[in-house]
Amino acid sequence: MPASRKGAGKGGERPAQRRRPSRPAAKKAAPRARAVTPAGESAGAAETPVLGRTAEKPTAPPIASGAGRPEKRARPVAGGTIRIEQYRSGIGCISRQKRTLRALGLRHPRHVVARPDNPAVRGMVLAIPHLVRIVGGA
Repeated sequence: MPASRKGAGKGGERPAQRRRPSRPAAKKAAPRARAVTPAGESAGAAETPVLGRTAEKPTAPPIASGAGRPEKRARPVAGGTIRIEQYRSGIGCISRQKRTLRALGLRHPRHVVARPDNPAVRGMVLAIPHLVRIVGGA
């Protein structure tokens, strides 16, 4: 057997896989110096920010109920619920469409679920019209 084809025959062994070079270890950051006050005591983080950080976290203002802001939740368009039927399988569809089916609670063809009639659910149904149909209101 020639030297270049050694071990490459029918019963030969598999050639050894090449090893990837190891990555260098990550460098550790140098310890941060703390600011010193004139009295010799270390200053707290609230007084002197270190590297642009502040000690106090910003807090959101309290939310007053009915304080002039409209509610951001999706409200039912026609009220009530709608019944949605899956009439085709999700096999062969892209994963986004499969996730939409699962989000609607549909598991298999001929499965019917009742969902609230709101723009979010209507949008999901319109995203996969080839898989589901609206059977009626509940």
